[in-house]
Amino acid sequence: MIKNLVSRSNYRILEQIGQGQFGQVYFAISRKTGEFVALKSLAKGFPTNRFLREFSCLVSLRHPNIVACKAIEYHGKGRYLVMEYCEGGTLRNLMDISAKLSLTLCLDLIINILAGLEQAHQQHIIHCDIKPENILLSLTADKWIGKVTDFGIAKTVQDSNNNKIESGYTGSPAYMAPERFYGKYSYACDIYSVGIIFYELMIGKRPFSGLPGDLMLAHLNQRIHLPDVVPKPLQDIIRKALEKLPQKRFLSAQSMLDAIIIARHKLNLYQENNKLFTHINISHIIPKVNEFSDLSLSEKINQMVNNDKNIYFTTQNKFIKLSCDSKKTEILNFNQSINKLIILSQGCSILTQKLQNNTFQFLFYYLSEHKPFQKVAPCWQLKTENLKVSCSFFGHWLATIYKTNKYESTAELKILSLASLSLLNSPKSCPFPSQLIILDKRYGLALFPRISKENKRTYLYLFNRRGHFFKGFSIPLLISKLTANKSNSYELFGIETIQPNYGILISLNPLKVTRIPLEFIPNFIVAESWGYGLADTTGKLLLLDRDGDYIGKMNLEIEITAMTGLNNHQLLIATWENQQTKLLSINVKKM
Repeated sequence: MIKNLVSRSNYRILEQIGQGQFGQVYFAISRKTGEFVALKSLAKGFPTNRFLREFSCLVSLRHPNIVACKAIEYHGKGRYLVMEYCEGGTLRNLMDISAKLSLTLCLDLIINILAGLEQAHQQHIIHCDIKPENILLSLTADKWIGKVTDFGIAKTVQDSNNNKIESGYTGSPAYMAPERFYGKYSYACDIYSVGIIFYELMIGKRPFSGLPGDLMLAHLNQRIHLPDVVPKPLQDIIRKALEKLPQKRFLSAQSMLDAIIIARHKLNLYQENNKLFTHINISHIIPKVNEFSDLSLSEKINQMVNNDKNIYFTTQNKFIKLSCDSKKTEILNFNQSINKLIILSQGCSILTQKLQNNTFQFLFYYLSEHKPFQKVAPCWQLKTENLKVSCSFFGHWLATIYKTNKYESTAELKILSLASLSLLNSPKSCPFPSQLIILDKRYGLALFPRISKENKRTYLYLFNRRGHFFKGFSIPLLISKLTANKSNSYELFGIETIQPNYGILISLNPLKVTRIPLEFIPNFIVAESWGYGLADTTGKLLLLDRDGDYIGKMNLEIEITAMTGLNNHQLLIATWENQQTKLLSINVKKM
């Protein structure tokens, strides 16, 4: 079915991102504009009138806090809704991270939901399925904006006035108002659902749990309990929103929104607008730390990579190969400072920098298991003060971009095949990026941060191994130290430049951007199949899984100078103490 959609649509489907009772949701890109969208397709056999009802609801709603419907598109197998795409995921994703959201952020998100609902209610539309999974997040420079989505079971006031009681119920029992369980609905039903979300944001769990039958009895009969950690003005709002009788709740979404704004003013929270998280819940792990080898070195290791067979290190002007099996070492000395170490499938490449005239040299070496280092190509010299280099993990191709002098506004992109060291493209002129990243055998990524008085964004452009750039996209953040995951190079981890205590996890297909609070600014980022290892030079270490959830942390209380992944669930760390380098291995398997 996807192939048919692709061949006959104005949109190219990139990935399925959702599956529900009403159909599938796809991540797609416009063939004309390059804009990302979500395509919502009707499930086979599902009533068309439900699909058209949602379309009718959405086209009548235009609001910053409601996910926009751009069009309805027909294809050979049916039709789908073209929806606004939100890269921040769902409110559920944000609530599930191991960090406490700030009170200011929680109130902002509830206000967003209520503003969207007020617009829907003014159009006489009752959502009937408000829950965190149906609140999408759009990323901004300093927070998220919540947007209401999925009007698939929405009702109109005319429907509610026909006195017909629904047989059974549809919706999400954990967030349903009491009267919804016996087929009644009104604007107050949506208010009740927002009250459940508000409670969950404040307490960290829902007020009622269990099977649908248990939830029904709890919603109908059980009163909520709010601990003293919830400020009194907010307790009053939550209790009123969760009244059992609909007529006792807020009369409208706007009246609840107004009450929250008044409470926020009383609590004087406007000084905390920049806080997104107030507490990070990380379990302290005590992994076994082993000395990896008896390597004796009186110089600091400043770079370290491995290809599972050998580990490669550099000091200021030494290149060292260490066999993973035998722990045998080979050392190569340079008369120049080593600038960059790049892992290849056949070994590694080294970029050295002459001190005279700012001349860079590429020196390629073949590393044989049975023979010492052998140079396989003459040095390639570039006279430049600005150079960016990246290589694919398995050493298929290498991209370089440089300026001939620092005053030029454009740079020259050259791409080499590492099998033959030949150019794959004629040099291309382009803007100079902050970073180059090779993603796979075919594509790379270039980052272009842009700062203006009104806007701070990072533009990301794909390019292929022929040097051709494609339409890119942007994220309303300034990002640095972006590191691709070795297991899936379309997953990347970076640091938010203007909020340096936030990590940024980016999935490119489908696009999802996750902001992660950090306790320190990492100097080293390792991205492996198990997740991400972050460390600073003072010995602090933080471990995240692939979703950005915290595995644990520790403090080695020793200077870290380099770090790399080792095998499946290990980190290899180079430390410096008493004028000596020591190599330590740490098991990071999730506990």
